[in-house]
Order: sequence, then C-alpha cells, then structure tokens
Amino acid sequence: MATIRQIEIFLQLARTLHFARAAEKLHITQAALSRELLKLEEDLQCRLLDRSDKWNIKLTAAGRTYFEQVCDLPQKLELAGKNAQRAHRGEIGMISIAVASMVYEHLHLEEFFRKMHEKYPDVKLFIRDIQGSPVICEQLLSGEADIGFMAVSNYGTPKLDLCQQQLMELDVSLAIPADHPLAVKKDLELKDLVNCNFIMPPRNRAPWLRGYLEKVFFDKFHTYPRVEQEALGIQATRQLVSAGLGIGLVVKPMANDDPRCVVYRKMPLDFKRIIVAAWDQNNQSQVLKNMLKLLPDLPRKNGTDKSA
Repeated sequence: MATIRQIEIFLQLARTLHFARAAEKLHITQAALSRELLKLEEDLQCRLLDRSDKWNIKLTAAGRTYFEQVCDLPQKLELAGKNAQRAHRGEIGMISIAVASMVYEHLHLEEFFRKMHEKYPDVKLFIRDIQGSPVICEQLLSGEADIGFMAVSNYGTPKLDLCQQQLMELDVSLAIPADHPLAVKKDLELKDLVNCNFIMPPRNRAPWLRGYLEKVFFDKFHTYPRVEQEALGIQATRQLVSAGLGIGLVVKPMANDDPRCVVYRKMPLDFKRIIVAAWDQNNQSQVLKNMLKLLPDLPRKNGTDKSA
C-alpha cells in the first residue's frame, strides 16, 4: 500500500520531471527520493517514470494514469483534516430535533433555528414534528433524536435518563362547553368534575397525565375520571369541547375562540404544563452542545417565562 509520503514524492517528480529539483523541494536527498519511488513502483508492480534517459525523464502511461488519480490527494487530505477539526468543534454535521406540535404555539423556534444556522451554517437541522412527549422521550433515549422540545407537567413526571432545561411554564385551563351546567360557575372545585365527561389524550400518548388524574380522583373520591372521548392535541380537544362532547384540559384560550361555544375556568388543581428542551445525558454530540449554548436566548411568544 502506497504511503502518503511516497505519493507526495511521486507528485513532485511528475510535476518537475527532475530528480534534483524534486528532492530540493521536498527537502530530502536524491537517494532517499529514488528509494521511495522504487518502493512505490514495486508496490504497484509497474513503472511510473521512464528513466532510460536521465536528461529526459517522462511519465509512463501508468504514471500518467496514476497522476490523474492522485494529483488532488494532498488537497483532499488537508481538507479532510480541517473538516475533522470542524466536526470536533461541532461546526459541521447534523442534529436531529424532535418537536411536540404544541410547542410551536409558545416558542419562536424559527428564530432559534435561524440563529443556529447563522452561527453554524454547515450544520444541517433535521426537524420532525411529534405528537406526544412519550414518543419524543423514546426517540431521545434511542438516539433517533438529539434534542427534543416538549411539554411535561409539574405533577411528578417519571424521571428518565434525560437532561432537561425548563424554557416556559404554562397554566392549564379547563375548557367547558358553554351550555354545560358548570359553565355558570366561576370557581370550580375538584368535586364538581366527578360526574363530568372528560376529553383526554389516548393513554399510550399521555400515560403520566391519565395516571395522575386517576390517582387524584381515586384518593379523594374513590372513583376515576370518566373519559368518554379521546383527542390528541389541543386543537382537537377544543373542537370536541365546542361540540359539547365533554370537558378538556387545554393550555390557554385561543384568541379566536367563540365564547358562545366554550368557556374557560381555572383548573382546581396545581396543574401546569412546562415546556422543556430535553436530551440524553449520554449524547456526546458537539453539535448538540453548541445548540444548548443558544437555549437561553430562545425567544418566547407568551406565557410565564420560568427558564432555569
């Protein structure tokens, strides 16, 4: 196998066609240059230079072909070294970002991604929209995603091997059909909800939420919330509430909600949704580390900023 030094020697000889000048440029003796050329030719099992006339050295057909194939190798090696250093600094590469759909309503992620691109233009951002924080957690732990933007709750979400940075805290409201008996009450108590029909996310998408409410209801009333309809996402929940099919938990009222269809009341529990950035503590990606440095400047749209 040819060494890099042997290729450098051949390239210099191919360009100068003069042993003395090539040796001078490479800062080696002519004898050392000749030895390395012979080793290269022995390895390739062909003559690269016609040296029959020492005053008129020429490339053989094999030499011309070899030169065409390796002439840019030094530049490629230099570029490879620079790119390796840039990759080590996280200046090139790719980062996979999982985003819960509801996060877009509260964070200016487009500004965050723009700043990341401006600072690291050769880093590719691969963004995927995900429904449900449990799915994002799975992707982070499996390595399918490097960082996730999602909502967790303040009621004891199970601890995972994930690092989290709190970005925003949101109050949770109870969305009630305008013609529901509870719509006329301003201050609700938990017992008022015992006989209500709830609209909830599917259990496999919101296991922590469902488990928490079931525990609270059973501890206080020896019963469970009555879930008659399931919806995935805040918009879907609002639609079913507007249709009068039950009550649901939503982050905030929409500005264009029709008060004739839905009213909002404070949830009679200390129940909040917290938007976080999460990542696997074992992820050693330097691109990820660079993105994490920009998190404190991530612009929020609304809500109470409780970033750590």
